[in-house]
Amino acid sequence: MAGSCEKTYFKKLVSEMHTLWKQEQLCDVQLQVQNTVIPAHRIVLAAMSPYFRAMFCSHLHESQQSEVKIQGLSSNVVYMITEYAYTSCINLTEENVQTVLHAASIMQISSLEDVCTHFLSDHLHPSNCLGIRDFAQSLGCYSLYNVADIYCQDNFCEVSQNEEFLQLSSGHVLDLVARDALKVRQEEDVYMAVMRWLEYDPEGRAEDMVKIMEKVRLPLVQWEFLMGKVSKHKLFTHNGQCHQYLQQARAFQASSYHPDLNNFAFNEAVMLAQPRIGFGATEYLYAVGGETSNREILSSVEGYNPVTNKTRKLSPLPTPRRSLGVVILEKMIYAVGGSDGSSPVYDIEKDSWKTLASMCEPRTSVSAVAMDSQIFAVGGHDGQQALSTVEVYDVENNSWAHTTWMHTARSMAAAVSLGNQLFVLGGYDGSMDLNSVEKYSLVSLQWTQVASMNEPRSMLDATVLMEKIFVIGGSNGAQCLSSVEVYDPSANQWTILQSLTTPRRGVGVAVIGGAIYAAGGHDGNGYLNSVERYNKYSQGWTVVGYLEDFRGRFGFA
Repeated sequence: MAGSCEKTYFKKLVSEMHTLWKQEQLCDVQLQVQNTVIPAHRIVLAAMSPYFRAMFCSHLHESQQSEVKIQGLSSNVVYMITEYAYTSCINLTEENVQTVLHAASIMQISSLEDVCTHFLSDHLHPSNCLGIRDFAQSLGCYSLYNVADIYCQDNFCEVSQNEEFLQLSSGHVLDLVARDALKVRQEEDVYMAVMRWLEYDPEGRAEDMVKIMEKVRLPLVQWEFLMGKVSKHKLFTHNGQCHQYLQQARAFQASSYHPDLNNFAFNEAVMLAQPRIGFGATEYLYAVGGETSNREILSSVEGYNPVTNKTRKLSPLPTPRRSLGVVILEKMIYAVGGSDGSSPVYDIEKDSWKTLASMCEPRTSVSAVAMDSQIFAVGGHDGQQALSTVEVYDVENNSWAHTTWMHTARSMAAAVSLGNQLFVLGGYDGSMDLNSVEKYSLVSLQWTQVASMNEPRSMLDATVLMEKIFVIGGSNGAQCLSSVEVYDPSANQWTILQSLTTPRRGVGVAVIGGAIYAAGGHDGNGYLNSVERYNKYSQGWTVVGYLEDFRGRFGFA
């Protein structure tokens, strides 16, 4: 057929050329590399490499020579590349890939450069990524450089534990530490990495630490860490500038106890108090759905940054829903129940929702909690009655299955996980608000009763801090509650704490940065958008910010 192309012909042609090369027949050039001679065909080398094309198709004296010297490369690598010219195949290993890439770069063999780049990209590891990044930069191989650089950024904690990091120049450390996109779970990780780098050569690096420490966001570390570790290091007791950074961080931290504090050190610290993008889900508290005035059911979602006291609108729920459970797992927000059996999931990085498998039964006023990489939907209401049933979502298989039922039917309860146990607290059984508490063991798969709360409450919320369970707000009959109590599992005992600044039923409660935040809810007169924070030192509550929407009975995490 006119214009047709027979692929088998070209395969046979290439195969025959390879055979001729292996038998050293019709070869018209010999490559002299070190003490080795490698016969080849000029046309094949020139077709593969602009380097050889320029050598053989120009007026250079090599174009007329039957023997050509190749300087600066090993005979093994040149032989591998010559065979690659005939076969398009090469046996790369972690031991030879950089040498092959270096030679391919010199010879301008872009296809082989791509093969080596993909190999190195697939073999990046915290112990080698910095070296590969530097190697790629020296060759001008910027696609590999960018891949390795992002790998270093995304795996900073592991990378900083390795020898390559300790040998970095101050400029390279500064570049990493200054990045907003550095992926760390907490700023303490950045501080510890920088201090390990300093201790590798304390005398030689002391002067560089001032400019590096300026980029460590000390205002974001926990107070105990700041005062118990940072403040006692000689860098902050002997160096005036670093001591100033410490003072700025202290002033910012002190604003938690004295909201009206406003001085130069505090204002300077605010600039360093912006969480890194890499904090991911922990940068924001997420308010999902709920209801507002006139019992309007919401689909809106917002992220609240407690450091900057700013909110941002996010993609709304696929359908409006209230009295739902919200769980964050691996940077995904799962909205459980609240209107039907569906459980949409929100991708924090993509700002988009998708629908997952439906629960075994519809649940509103449900409690949801993550434990052992699974999601538990506990109790709730099916439209006719309060439920004692419990089901578990398998993330990998996208499926729900029932597990052991609770002793008591509960809707509008709260649930938390602590260790390998799930606690469900209070709620409404269809006739009365409850103060009872029961826990579920992942080991025995059984529910047992524990000490009851001091006060019955439904439409409450709860969270865990310092291995204790904090129960906040809710309602007891017609009364909206501002009361707070804490449960110590080791003593099986409840203690009453300082009350919220205002009653809140349908409140949202979550922990971020080692602090408890209570948001929204209904105070008996109307819906709230205020956010208050619990000070674990003064054991009091302070209003620290506001959500954009007034809402209650919403998901919060």
